[in-house]
Amino acid sequence: MTKLPCEIVQDLLPLYIDKLTSDVTNGEVEAHVLHCPACQSVYETMKKEEGGALSPSEAAEEKKHIDFMKKYRSRVRVIALSVVLAVVALILGVLVTRTYMIGEKGDSGKVTYNIEVDGKNVHVTAIPVDDKEAISDIKFEESEDGDIWITSRIVKKSPLHQGMKTETITYSYDAPLAMIFVDEERTIVWEDGETILDQTWQIWGTKHMYVGDMSANSRTASALGLRDKIGAFTNELETEKEPYGWTIIFSEPLDSKLEKYYRSEMKKAAYQMIALTQNLDHASFRFSIGGEEFTETYYANDASELYGRDIKDCWGSVKLFQEFVRWLDTIS
Repeated sequence: MTKLPCEIVQDLLPLYIDKLTSDVTNGEVEAHVLHCPACQSVYETMKKEEGGALSPSEAAEEKKHIDFMKKYRSRVRVIALSVVLAVVALILGVLVTRTYMIGEKGDSGKVTYNIEVDGKNVHVTAIPVDDKEAISDIKFEESEDGDIWITSRIVKKSPLHQGMKTETITYSYDAPLAMIFVDEERTIVWEDGETILDQTWQIWGTKHMYVGDMSANSRTASALGLRDKIGAFTNELETEKEPYGWTIIFSEPLDSKLEKYYRSEMKKAAYQMIALTQNLDHASFRFSIGGEEFTETYYANDASELYGRDIKDCWGSVKLFQEFVRWLDTIS
């Protein structure tokens, strides 16, 4: 039996019921009440008044249950934290691997390619446009026609990958290499012994069959930079009957001090527009300088005669188009 007197135990019961006593005091009170009918009766009365307080034995069981739940919750928190940390580590690992090791496709505009063809060996150097990036991989694929398709992957620069990357492939076909493509867009960067400039490809890539396709016309005019070089304009099309024509009308008067430059740019643009639009016969420019109105018209036959070959041949070959553009620079 407990050594505490009944008076002390009964004084402690209210605190015990309210769970304000220590574990040692709880043990003494519970042991006393368990063997003292008088104190047990007082405790039961107090318990009823408190609205359902537990008996000493129930309290002991409740304490065991609470202790167990505390340990269980603590274990669950540890497991949950471990799972969260593992998921975070996995995500970080995937991000690091993707960013610094695997990377993304080197799409057009993000990578510059230097290509040298020496016999059957094709030497390729891929250079990222962004100096904070590097090339992690270069792959080659030969088509059934004997062309070569090059793709690359870009990653963030790190000790693993420092910048540009150079690879060499040995061409396996007996026929001469005709064309080299790069990236998913299959941009032509080399054709029949000549490296194709990116600007040439951007313009040639807008070629189309019909001048009646105004959206395609707009892409060609945009690639030629007419709005930036000369000014804002509207369009008129002659498509009801052949010969088909395309007229560009500049909205604002042009500076007379730049007249020679404007006329040169119009001529070059007109011949390129004709070369890149399969059914276009002539291109015209309507503009005003010094209060006087002008209309300059350029014809496919005239351009072909001056060039020495049909300029429509450029429609099927970016190399021929590039040679044609170089020729235009000499006559303008």
